[in-house]
Amino acid sequence: MPDLEAKFIALTTALRFIVFGLLVAGLIVRLSRHIYHSDEIIRPIARAIVITALVASQGWWFPLVEDGLRGVATYIEPTYNDNPTRVSDQIREGQSPNPDADAAAFSWRNLARSLFHTIVDAVSWVFIQISTLITVPMNLLQYILRWTLYFLTPIALGCFMVPALSGMALRFFQQLLAILSWPIGFAITNVTTLSLWQGFTAYATSGSATTAVFAPSLINCGLLLAALALLIGTIATPIVCHMFFTQGHALTGASSTPVAIARGLSETAGRAATIKHGAGFGYGFGSAASHAATSAPPPPPPTGHHFHPGL
Repeated sequence: MPDLEAKFIALTTALRFIVFGLLVAGLIVRLSRHIYHSDEIIRPIARAIVITALVASQGWWFPLVEDGLRGVATYIEPTYNDNPTRVSDQIREGQSPNPDADAAAFSWRNLARSLFHTIVDAVSWVFIQISTLITVPMNLLQYILRWTLYFLTPIALGCFMVPALSGMALRFFQQLLAILSWPIGFAITNVTTLSLWQGFTAYATSGSATTAVFAPSLINCGLLLAALALLIGTIATPIVCHMFFTQGHALTGASSTPVAIARGLSETAGRAATIKHGAGFGYGFGSAASHAATSAPPPPPPTGHHFHPGL
């Protein structure tokens, strides 16, 4: 889609004034906070210079990051970049109807078997077609989101200059890495799907007497499982990538960044020290209190005025 790429690149250049407006506004805000501290003025200026350099060199480092993540996908599946839908095409082409050995001899029993195999083949064919064709719109969606994020990246870089918008800019780049890493998940899905299908096919065509009878059914079952694995993996890849880059852990959603781990360890150690100190203090205080209670003489009986319940 060369027209889409050209339009997004032109739009990114045309709206670059928004980025520099954010830079100027953020620089004024940050410098106003340190107007009486000359040693802190250099930090906002250095931040503005770095952001300007990143915006100017976006055409170099953005494809570099994308090529690095696609290189990981190519390492997992060497032919992924050449044809991302190769595995789904092979699964669709690998389906063949179950042969009916007794089709020549007409009888109601053979007719029932033929109808059964026809229905099974039709249902499995529909499922395999739907499961494998979903890879095309998912790759198209990733391509469109890639150029949309390319257009928004300079604005997100400018938001780093404004203190109130820094958190939003950080979340944007987390989403950017998550979307650019979709090919890694798709490559893992393709390898898993192809291995599953080839395993069933190799077992069905092993030549043994047991598998020779059920070879068509085994191949059909392998195709169904491979299509199911492809469907689940293709749909789950965006969700897992989003959870991995935004929450730190793809399964539990708990943050596992180094800063979060260090903070959690320090809080745990602090709680343990507090509990230990409190337990020791409470034990000593309780012993002293009980000793004072047992050794103190009883209070003298009250004298003078007597209080009655009626009063």
